[in-house]
Amino acid sequence: MDLKQHLIQMGLNADLIFNSLPEHLTLSFEDGVLFVREQNNSAIKVHVDFIHGPMAYRASRHIGGEHLIKACNIKSLDSCSILDATCGMGKDSFLLYKAGFKVTATEQNPVVHALLSDGLSRFNKQTDELGFKLMQGDSVAVMSEQVFDVIYLDPMFPVKTKSAKTKKDMQLFQKLHHDAQDNAHDLLVSALQSKCQRVVIKRPIHAKPLISRKPTFQMIGKTCRFEAFQLV
Repeated sequence: MDLKQHLIQMGLNADLIFNSLPEHLTLSFEDGVLFVREQNNSAIKVHVDFIHGPMAYRASRHIGGEHLIKACNIKSLDSCSILDATCGMGKDSFLLYKAGFKVTATEQNPVVHALLSDGLSRFNKQTDELGFKLMQGDSVAVMSEQVFDVIYLDPMFPVKTKSAKTKKDMQLFQKLHHDAQDNAHDLLVSALQSKCQRVVIKRPIHAKPLISRKPTFQMIGKTCRFEAFQLV
């Protein structure tokens, strides 16, 4: 099966995905896995893997103590539905899913959405688990059309150019979003206007608050903090 056939088989718009690729990046389909890579350096490539690697290992550990889980957990609910409105490479969505949340995740970028769809497809085939529900499109529209117990936001942190600590998946992710606008403030305002019970936003540890309203509580780690706004 070639690349375009694979994308179509997953129910995706192949032409939209190809047209959304920056000129210096390309997609490849190798050994049943979808990759995005640098055109001039084939060694730099990333894919989404919920079965092996750091993401799967982290999810297999005791994750109830993770700040993300604590910030999103509403103890009074036996089953908590959550919208990850900024899915990215799916790490937080997958952790929330493995922690027992009913997760819906949105990703606006068609290429990133394709990588996520591929990762979820392979996860489903190997484990018979559906994983989290993935949608492609505008998360603000989803917030207004559906009701969730929690809305989680992880806007892209400001890019640190030429940082040696920036991992290759984040480097390529930033390149895929090279023309994206910083909409963290607008996303937070939209989420707070929704009918959910709680909004949680992930912020860099030293970042200034996006709004004047103080969070109900915060979970603070070494590099980031989770601000939780209880609405109900």
